[in-house]
Amino acid sequence: MSKDLEYYLNLDYPFECYSGEHELGDAYLVEYLDFDIKAASEDYEEAVELARTYLKEHIKKQLELGKEIPNPHEGIRFMEHRTALEAYKNKDFKKAFEIWSEEVNYKNDQAMANLGLMYLKGEGVEKDFSKAKEWFEKSSEYDNDSANFNLALMYQTKIGVEEDVNKAIDYFRKAVRKEHVQAAFRLALILLKDRQNLESLKEGFDCMIKAAQNGHVMAKVQLTGSDKNLEDVSELNQFFRAQDLPTQLEKVNDALERYIRPILKKDGGDIVLIDYKNEPEIELRLAYQGNCVGCSIASTGTYEMIKNTIEQIIDKRVRIFIL
Repeated sequence: MSKDLEYYLNLDYPFECYSGEHELGDAYLVEYLDFDIKAASEDYEEAVELARTYLKEHIKKQLELGKEIPNPHEGIRFMEHRTALEAYKNKDFKKAFEIWSEEVNYKNDQAMANLGLMYLKGEGVEKDFSKAKEWFEKSSEYDNDSANFNLALMYQTKIGVEEDVNKAIDYFRKAVRKEHVQAAFRLALILLKDRQNLESLKEGFDCMIKAAQNGHVMAKVQLTGSDKNLEDVSELNQFFRAQDLPTQLEKVNDALERYIRPILKKDGGDIVLIDYKNEPEIELRLAYQGNCVGCSIASTGTYEMIKNTIEQIIDKRVRIFIL
């Protein structure tokens, strides 16, 4: 995608909103953290919209002048931030640390997260989990995905803190909302452990699909069917597709109950339909239970059996995911 005005306006630039008396008067003040852009109004929504308008005008002008535009979380002094990042990549940790230590004074949440990572790994500084956690928490206040991911890892793997799976889940969720691929995969693994909890299964399934579709190798391995493309079919089963969702779902469940579950139950396994969608394309999300979980045969031969069964009652233009 070309980096034009539309590209930058689609990025998730962080902003803060203050209420009360300030330099622009007694109102709501919205400030973009990566730009020297502020807007105020007595109405919150209007203040946000005004700031958004000023942001658009600023970016448009900068592009016309051929100027660099910051990425989200790089901060107002984004060129310094990029210099620090280059120094870090070249293992000049002292220079990177010095620049990022200055950048945090300008509310650069990515600099905060990067300092946390340096303390976590002991890069250029003495390893200190408490300081790492402190910087991650400061960065997390700005909903930084990297900080949230690392906090989740700390609570999940007992790095400098007591193990707390619930806190790990909360922080992973925050990172997933920012499209963090590794967080989506790790959260999926946690939520998919209890395959009797339908709500957790659904969320875990969503996360695994998100990770797989964004190129996570292990997610693709876990999610059978992620490598299958929808087939171009000359004749669709228009009779089935014209039926309402409950009727379609009833037929799919009937096919699973009659032709699939009896075979799986013989070996101490089972399968549950997590979700069924018929718009814009028909998609089934299924999860193995019992002895079928983690079985290599289930991920190959059983998948083909399920696929063939579903295609018999619908048609070949059906997407099937199984975990």
